[in-house]
Order: sequence, then structure tokens, then C-alpha cells
Amino acid sequence: MSWQQLVRVLRQGARYALSLMSLTRSLLLPIAAIVASAALLACSGGDDPTPTPSPTPTSTEATSTSTPTSTPRSTRTPAPTQTASAEAVEAIRSLGEFVSEHGYPADASFARVRIPRLGVDAGVASRYVGGDGVMANPQGPADVIWYDLSAWPGMGGAPGEGGNAVFSGHVDYNADVRYANVRYRGPGVFRELAGLSSGDVIEIDYAGETFRYAVFRNEQLGPNSDWGAIWRTGTTEMVTLYTCGGEFDPTTHSYSDRVVVQAERIP
Repeated sequence: MSWQQLVRVLRQGARYALSLMSLTRSLLLPIAAIVASAALLACSGGDDPTPTPSPTPTSTEATSTSTPTSTPRSTRTPAPTQTASAEAVEAIRSLGEFVSEHGYPADASFARVRIPRLGVDAGVASRYVGGDGVMANPQGPADVIWYDLSAWPGMGGAPGEGGNAVFSGHVDYNADVRYANVRYRGPGVFRELAGLSSGDVIEIDYAGETFRYAVFRNEQLGPNSDWGAIWRTGTTEMVTLYTCGGEFDPTTHSYSDRVVVQAERIP
């Protein structure tokens, strides 16, 4: 090999090493960036404010299964299209009435969440958060979503498996509910989440077992909060429930904050 050829080989090797360093940094960035996305996640649904509850942006379901390369994001719920159904003309305003007549989406059988203090007893569907980082929204006012964050190391987890199981539910809803073919305008399943206190119990039915958790944290957090501490797994098994809070902006159809409740595993 000539001296000139040797120089070219060494230069190529240096460029390759630098490219590997850049790739490593790019793969680590999403893990830190995911924590800033919580203020955009699903927690309400609809197109305009109701007298008491209000709509806000929601997410679309993730379909990618690749290695995460971007920050989780959400998009505003499209303005619902009024159906020709007579049922959809007059909106249902009672959550209990809605559940009694139309139940839950067909896939809301992954788990069940109960909060005795609030009278919540809801079906839970699961949504995978893929490489695009999109976190899906609940399909209606009554169902809850559990997020499969297995593609994001150090975050999330399934109930009863030692991690941090993350759930979301609407605070309110003002839109057509597609699976039920009706219009709903009223409170969501997590409307009273902010009313929980330390020691209140949250129960999760999952995989044939019931897991119990006691609330130790209930806060209203803004978009610049340390969301890494919210989604991250730790030494104590827990659940994280969140919904919208703060002020509603009718221009952006979004809330300013998020209500976050965390509870640790108890016997």
C-alpha cells in the first residue's frame, strides 16, 4: 500500500468513527426529548367548549415499530363530522348514561381501572408508542388508554410488573363518538382526577390479577416541568394517570397544563 493510499484509509476511518459518535448521540436524544411532550398528549376531545367541560388536542395512534428517533407528539382532534343519525343530533351529556347505552370501545379490554373515591370504573385499551413517539388518544369520553412505552428504555411499564404504568383519560369531550355513532358533550372519565388525595386507592385489573396503588402525588404541571421524572421507572412500582388541567385556549383548542396523579403499589 502506498503512502497516499494509507492516508486515504486513515481519513475514511476517522470519518466513520465520527459518524458513529453522531449516531449514538441521535439515539440518546429521544429519551430526553420525550419528557417535554406531556403538555401535548391526549386528555380531552372535541371541537368547541361546553359550558363546564372543554375540548383540547388529542393524538393519533402510533404505527411505527422502529427504534425511537423523534419526540412524542400529538395533533389536534379534527373537528367531528355530524352524522345523519338521529341519535347524533342531540348530544348525550351524562357520562353514566353514555356508558349505560353504548359501553366502551371493543378493544378496551386490556385492563380495567377503578378509583373508588371518584366512582371511576373504566375499560382500558392499550396503545403502542413507536419510533415516531405518537401517543394515541382515547376513543371516547369513558375509556382509558395505557401506553406501551417498551420502545423507550427506562420509561413506562405494564401494571404489576415493577415499572411505571402510564394511563390517560379525557377530562371532557365534545364530539361525535365514532364507535357509538352518537354525539357526546360533557365530562370525561378523568374529570375529577385533581380531587384525589394522598392515600386514595387506585385499582388496576390486569392479566387476571388486581393491583392496588395508593396516591402519593397530585399536581398540576406546565409544559416546562420535568416530565422525565413523571414517565421514568424507578425502584418503586407505581402508576401515573394524567388528564388536562389549567386554562383552556379556544383558539388552539388546548389546555395550558396537565393534572398528574401518581400512586405506588400497596398490598
